[in-house]
Amino acid sequence: MKRWILVVWLVAVWVALWGDISVANLLSGLAVATVLLVALPLARDRLYQYRLRPLAVLRLGWHFVRKLVQSNITIARTVVARDDRIRTGVISVPVVSDSDVLLTVVANLTALTPGMMAIEVERDPVQFYVHVLLLDDVERSRTDVLELERLVVEAFGSSEAVTAVREAAAQRRAVDR
Repeated sequence: MKRWILVVWLVAVWVALWGDISVANLLSGLAVATVLLVALPLARDRLYQYRLRPLAVLRLGWHFVRKLVQSNITIARTVVARDDRIRTGVISVPVVSDSDVLLTVVANLTALTPGMMAIEVERDPVQFYVHVLLLDDVERSRTDVLELERLVVEAFGSSEAVTAVREAAAQRRAVDR
């Protein structure tokens, strides 16, 4: 990714966060983007291992919004119910990706979903440990995290990472049958 594309993207995010397109926001966004790129330089070889696939980003966004609504409804029902249906637990999820960036995205999207929180990532072998508030089915919760990982890798990962995560998903489906 060329640096000017990254600057444009950072400025766009800055302006979106402020919610107002103005000269002051554009200039301050440019200043923040410049400071970020100078203070936190990215290695060139690491920049090129990621790809942005717009359709996959849309699928990821749709999946996330759908899960967000479902989990909010479930949490709301649990809170207002008279009986205590909360069964918490920590599950381990063996993930395929070993990219710090992609694992961070998966962990953050997991944390943004009500009822789930990534609490640790182990490197060898790569596993997420996820706290689940309503742990009714361990395998379903594990599948939810793995599906999120697949969508994140398909949206942002290298071609090799996409192939690896798709093969792992196909193997899981074959075992489930």
